[in-house]
Amino acid sequence: MMIDFGSIKTYNNDRGFGFVGCTFSSPSGNVFFHIKKIKKKYPELADKLDNRETDVETVNFWYRIEINEKGQQVSELWLGTQEIRQIYADELHGLIQKVESIWKNVESPKPSWLDLVTIELVGVERKHELSGERDNLETQLREAEEEQGRQAEALRQNEIRRIANVHNRTKEEAEELEQLLAEMRPLNFKRSKDLSAYIVRHQLGYRYPNISGIVRMEDEGREWDFHGGFPTDIYSIICDELDLDNQGTTARAIKFTSFKSLY
Repeated sequence: MMIDFGSIKTYNNDRGFGFVGCTFSSPSGNVFFHIKKIKKKYPELADKLDNRETDVETVNFWYRIEINEKGQQVSELWLGTQEIRQIYADELHGLIQKVESIWKNVESPKPSWLDLVTIELVGVERKHELSGERDNLETQLREAEEEQGRQAEALRQNEIRRIANVHNRTKEEAEELEQLLAEMRPLNFKRSKDLSAYIVRHQLGYRYPNISGIVRMEDEGREWDFHGGFPTDIYSIICDELDLDNQGTTARAIKFTSFKSLY
């Protein structure tokens, strides 16, 4: 058995039972309760539910779960933590630790229930303290991510300059080559024909208007246009950077028109 907290999701006043949501045990789950559990301690609330005098979804409470042959159901409930018996102090302490860890986990979104449950467990003042600590942690995380972004961009710009210098390319061509190579390197191609097949299958050429376009091909007297292809010199650079043998075919490129010059 364990303690949880939730709002009433549904209640059938004709039959006297409903379901309450979970916060800790199964956030997307519901637990069965019978109105007699509420009537025993909170008869006025039970009357309001039975007479439809209150919106059931605004009613929340702490409760203890028991499991029987019919599944999970509420065995005991309280409208506030101050009413929970001392024998459950260790469980409440565990919930407090869990809630405080959620406040500190800034890499995950803040749950909608966190403010209410925190106030219930540790009070408004401590909730404000935890909120301030989370704000500071979020600021630190954001600053760290921004710094990582600046460092990554600096490395990218260095790589663009290297490609431009080594291969005698314009800045625009080097930028597109850097982007293409960054996508290709993790794929670990072993042969140039595998690279070519990937480029064709994913139509990568259309994403790089400065280094890709319409390649006029020729083979044994037959000519055709290859749309979205890379000219021979660009393809050689790609193979060189990826350390692939440029396994060409008898077909050769005789003319290249970049997409940028066309559109």
